[in-house]
This record gives sequence, structure tokens and C-alpha cells, in this order.
Amino acid sequence: MTAYSSTHRKRATDTRRLAQEQGDQGVMSDFQRLLDRQGAMSRDQLQAVHRQWFGPQGLFAAFCAEIERLGRQAPSLDDLTRLRSARRRQEAELAVAFALAQSHRRGAAHNPFNGRQREALCCVIFDESGAYTLVERYAAYEAMRQGDSEFFIKLIATTRGVVERRIVFQGLLEHFDRLLPLEKSIYPGAYREVQMAHLEREEGLYGPLRLEDSLVTLLETVTPLDLLKQIQSPEDPLR
Repeated sequence: MTAYSSTHRKRATDTRRLAQEQGDQGVMSDFQRLLDRQGAMSRDQLQAVHRQWFGPQGLFAAFCAEIERLGRQAPSLDDLTRLRSARRRQEAELAVAFALAQSHRRGAAHNPFNGRQREALCCVIFDESGAYTLVERYAAYEAMRQGDSEFFIKLIATTRGVVERRIVFQGLLEHFDRLLPLEKSIYPGAYREVQMAHLEREEGLYGPLRLEDSLVTLLETVTPLDLLKQIQSPEDPLR
């Protein structure tokens, strides 16, 4: 490899890393604005919006029913026509394919929003700028639900064969703290305090739970069983 090609490759890597960092910063800025907007709303207002979007008669439920009934001809997909660029239309069509598959209107299709961080998904779901179509917001919501479900499955897996529940209660607290005010509005008012009391009781029995990263991050790289073994071995701290 020549010195030029090595330098060129390093610059390309640095450029990609910078773009990723700038993208992450942009997402967190958008997410903070979303937090601020919802934080200014009352609990009753938040619950009303939650019902409007996610309730049994909400927009997403109506969207799914319409897709199941009419498939690609559903009026809910008409907003794709306002997308001006070929790239955006192609992105939205991936979400359409996923929605049709969910309603058994076609074979299995990948959700284009899978793998995105929760904050980024929230910015799509609750977007009010018109940048995303309804089907994209639905696909982002399904990706978020899937990510949450996978996290809870891993949490539950840490309880197998043991009586302690430190990881579970810490995980429930972490998840709750990541929720938007709209999502928190349907939880009992003292939910966080109750989970914290459970965690403190467990730590009183088994010792403080010391982790060097969030459980969301750790459970992406460590199996639930390995994590459980490591917190039970003080001489072998998790790194």
C-alpha cells in the first residue's frame, strides 16, 4: 500500500466518522426540541395525543386496518406523492413494503428503520414538519417497539435461575428515563419511585449494582447470562 492510498483511506475514515458524529449531534438536538415541546404540555394533553396516535382507535391502528383492507391502494399512502426527490420516494417505498408485509399483503420485508437509536426513531414518529410520510412514522414506531421488546426480553433473561433482580429494576429505570413525556404520561405517577425502591431493596440484599455503561449498551455486547455472572463476581468487574 502506498503512502498516498493509506493517507487517502484515513481521510475517508475520518470523514465518515465526522459525518456520523454530526448526524448524532443533529439527532440529539432534534430530540431535545421534542422533549422541550412535550415537556410544556400537561399530562392530560399528553395522554390525549397518546390516544390519538397509539390508542385502539388511533391513527396507527386505523392505518394498519386500512392497509390490511386495501393494500397498496390505501389512501393513507397518498402522501408519498408529495415527496419530491427520487431518493425520498425510494426510502418511503421501503417502509410501504414493510407495512404491506405486516398486513400479510406481500412476503416478508425488512423494516428500514431497524437498528436506529431510539432517539432518532422518536424524532421520526413525532415529526411535525411533514418531512416523513405516515407509513414511515408507522415503520419507525414498529422499530422502536421491537427494540424495546428485545431489551425487555434480555432483562427477563437475567432472572433465570436466580432470585436477585438488580439488573431488572435498573433496566426498568433506564428505559423509563429514555421515554418521552408523552410515553411517560400513561405510566402511574409514582412509577419511577416504586422501581427505585425495588432496586434499593435489592441492593440492600446483594450489594450495589456497579456497571460501567448503560444496560442498553452492555446488553448489545454481552449476553444476559454473562452479565449476570460478572455482576456476581466482584473480583471480575465488568469492562
